Amino acid sequence: MESAFKASVDEAVYNKTAIDLAGEMKSSFPPFTGNKVNLEKHILQSLAEEEDFDKYMMYIQHPRKLVESFIKKAVKEYISTQQDKVDSILKKNVTSTMQLLSRAVHSATEKVRSQRGNTDMWMGEFSRLLKDHLKFNTNCLQNFSDIDNFDFLKEELDKGLETVSEKMGSLSVHRMEEFSVRPDEILIDQLCSSCWAQCPFCNAICTNTLEDHSPDDHCVPFHRPYGISGWHYRGTVEFSINFCSTSVASDHHFYPHYNSEQSIPFKLYRTAGPKYAHWSITPDESKLIYWKWFVCRFQKELEEHHGLKFQNRGEIPSEWKSHTKEEAIKSLENM
Repeated sequence: MESAFKASVDEAVYNKTAIDLAGEMKSSFPPFTGNKVNLEKHILQSLAEEEDFDKYMMYIQHPRKLVESFIKKAVKEYISTQQDKVDSILKKNVTSTMQLLSRAVHSATEKVRSQRGNTDMWMGEFSRLLKDHLKFNTNCLQNFSDIDNFDFLKEELDKGLETVSEKMGSLSVHRMEEFSVRPDEILIDQLCSSCWAQCPFCNAICTNTLEDHSPDDHCVPFHRPYGISGWHYRGTVEFSINFCSTSVASDHHFYPHYNSEQSIPFKLYRTAGPKYAHWSITPDESKLIYWKWFVCRFQKELEEHHGLKFQNRGEIPSEWKSHTKEEAIKSLENM
């Protein structure tokens, strides 16, 4: 009986701690306290601080995968650096779960005694009181099935609970990953349930918080130079370093696909096919310093990755090269 209770209590405590920890991080951990754009700001800042090109490319090409990795790492670091706070949450849930069990034992005993019930009735009532909180096999109570002295039954169960309570002191938040409910998975479900459509030019992620927001268009507050996604001038190895929001205001043309025979005016980009039709790209001159710095910092890596060159029409403007990483990070405040 004791081992069955212990396993059930362990799971209940860890699951509740995972939920509480996720809630605590959503209310106090800056990357998780705001909207989708706020999370993106913190991820872009983290990427700039690490200066890991492979992570950048994962974010550009497979953003959700990178975001999930960021959340998992953040939770792991939070548990490590906020040990006292996390332990406090765990201990609170140990106490509340043991109190719940104790109340269930007492309540079931009093009800069955007052109604002159039997052990089967007691087990049914006990299970009913705990069904929304703990999962355990009632077979563990079969050893008491022939007991008709409920004071003795209550006393034996109280002893068992006392033993379980003493062993709960060995619980550790580092075992949470063994259970079905985990704080990182809860946060991923909450923070990643949104639209993940990417701009067909620069791969920027739609900021709408609904996965399906039709008939509303996809949109982003700031686009990127779409050369970082591999766009270049056809028949050359010259990157295109233009920003989407600038191009859609120009008289330039583009080929929707690598094998397209007909070019489309940027101003009519919505006519280029389904993946273009549902994007709203506002024509303006907004160019986030962050992406200018990124192109300059990883010029060599981008050239090697895409097999292209920042030359001729794709030459990097000298103004872009004047920005520091600190300026790039600070520019994220404009998002």
